[in-house]
Amino acid sequence: MESNEVLKTIRERRSIFKYKDEDVSNENIDTILEAGRWAPSFANLQPWNFVVVKDKETKKKLYKIARRITLFREGIEEAPVVIATAVDQEADPNHFVEAGAVASQNMALAAHSLGLSSYWIGVFDIDSEKNSAEKDVIEVLGLSDDARVISLLPVGKRDQERTSERKDLEEIVTRE
Repeated sequence: MESNEVLKTIRERRSIFKYKDEDVSNENIDTILEAGRWAPSFANLQPWNFVVVKDKETKKKLYKIARRITLFREGIEEAPVVIATAVDQEADPNHFVEAGAVASQNMALAAHSLGLSSYWIGVFDIDSEKNSAEKDVIEVLGLSDDARVISLLPVGKRDQERTSERKDLEEIVTRE
């Protein structure tokens, strides 16, 4: 299993909250976005839209919104790029959340494979309440009112090391 590059990338990826003050090249951003674009979706509907945020003021606004919903928000302002995964729930009313989640995960893995880091900030509000963080993100990013935002993904060169463990397969798998 150690020779499998995909599994190696999955195992080594960690949520990183601190980033160096270094730009992410447009080529790397495009590679990350390609990974999102090639995520699986129900009936290949591809209901996603990715918003690439580099503007410091916009990142500051996103930080203030994330502060309301998570402890893990520090990297939003210092990451050179934040990618928002928005989805069109009209295009895929039954699976838009999964589609956005898989696209976000693909992008996080692609970032890691490029020597970059990221972490997932889930902003999706299942009840779609008016004053939710998700609605505020939609407004800040200038998305249509019917858009849904699944996640924010700060991306940059890591400025911290993190490790974690996983449960043994025997603890989480039932075989028939």
